[in-house]
Amino acid sequence: MTLEVARGIKPPPEKPEAEASLLGAMLMDGSIYNEVARGRLAPADLSREQHRLVLAAIARVAERSEAVGFASVQSDLAARDEVEAIGGPQFLVSLMQNVPTVAHAETYAAIVERTALLRRLIGSANEIARLALTRDEATSAVADAQELLFSLSESTLHRDIVPLDVALRRYAEQIDARGDLRVGIKTGFETLDKKTGGLQPSDLILIAGRPGLGKTSLALNVVEHAAVVEHKTCAMFSMEMSEMQVVQRLVSMRAEIDGNRMRRGRLSQQEFVAISAASSELQQAPIFVEESSRLNVTDILAKSRRLQAERGLDLVVIDYLQLIEGAEDDESRVLEVARISRSLKAIARELEVPVIALSQLSRQIEQRGTEPMLSDLRESGALEADADLVMFLWQKDRKDRDEGIVRLKLAKHRNGPTGDFDLHFQSELTRFRDLGETREVA
Repeated sequence: MTLEVARGIKPPPEKPEAEASLLGAMLMDGSIYNEVARGRLAPADLSREQHRLVLAAIARVAERSEAVGFASVQSDLAARDEVEAIGGPQFLVSLMQNVPTVAHAETYAAIVERTALLRRLIGSANEIARLALTRDEATSAVADAQELLFSLSESTLHRDIVPLDVALRRYAEQIDARGDLRVGIKTGFETLDKKTGGLQPSDLILIAGRPGLGKTSLALNVVEHAAVVEHKTCAMFSMEMSEMQVVQRLVSMRAEIDGNRMRRGRLSQQEFVAISAASSELQQAPIFVEESSRLNVTDILAKSRRLQAERGLDLVVIDYLQLIEGAEDDESRVLEVARISRSLKAIARELEVPVIALSQLSRQIEQRGTEPMLSDLRESGALEADADLVMFLWQKDRKDRDEGIVRLKLAKHRNGPTGDFDLHFQSELTRFRDLGETREVA
């Protein structure tokens, strides 16, 4: 059955009565537009042309900082010769007369928003069907279909300018709903958690460093603590290591047994017991691993969204950012990484979970011989702009290397202080240990 036939059986989702009630409520109480519709609903989201014209007029009146009401909206429509197009002034009167109650304006807006999104989804589905019918290459058709769905989900994140009083009200509601907003997912590193309050929902977190400093190991430390200790559902997208390598590192870390000895199999009975205990703990932990050398941001979003729907999702880890495939073959790598960076931030916002992306640093840090800076992020300044937290791993000198000291520099913290921390890296166990903060950064 085609989508067009399905449409004949069941019309597209529309709630014109909710649209009319919302418009009538706004005409009766002009403050409602700012509170429930501004930056959230556009004229195109309404299913009737008359309704679209009225909402557009309300928006123009509000943009001029005039009071929204019957007289001002009618005047705006008249200035554009659109009064007759809506059915005359009596149409505005009927909108107000048929409002059950202005107290339910938020409910009307939610219904209108939902049905508009469903209609856009139907449009995307028709376009996907067209791709399937006209493309010879299935792979390119799937890629374009994923891009359509990603664009649709990303569009729900776009918001227009919002008055401060509305933002404050939403913030207060968020506090009431969530309690302490600063409590995020703990990393297991106490000094870092004190600075950040944990990894916050909707944040994009970059962990960057030169090869061999333990970026993947640090990310796995966070995953292990989040999943085993805090029982958070974690998804790890590994484009550099196989599933078995990820598992081996987690077991080595949890059992505190040298990974090289585990691979060789020369273990004592006591070590076998420790591995069995660690494996049992990890088996109960909600960790999901996707190994693939070819992933793009739409793949990551689709798989994360499905996991969130089926099991819930609290944390996404990507190892690593520079291995994510871009959408355009002929695009420069700098633009490609910038696009990927923005998309990862959009994924964090849509799923409302922290997204950790590992990233390479440029060789400039080795040539310079100093601690890393934000400008060292490889291939794109957009990484610095899009990330909410940027953490660098680096070693100062040979003494650091000899003693296994790795410095963690919290170089960017969008919503709080930065800082420097000392970690002890036991590479054979892929285990980092917290040594405390070294100094404050203004």
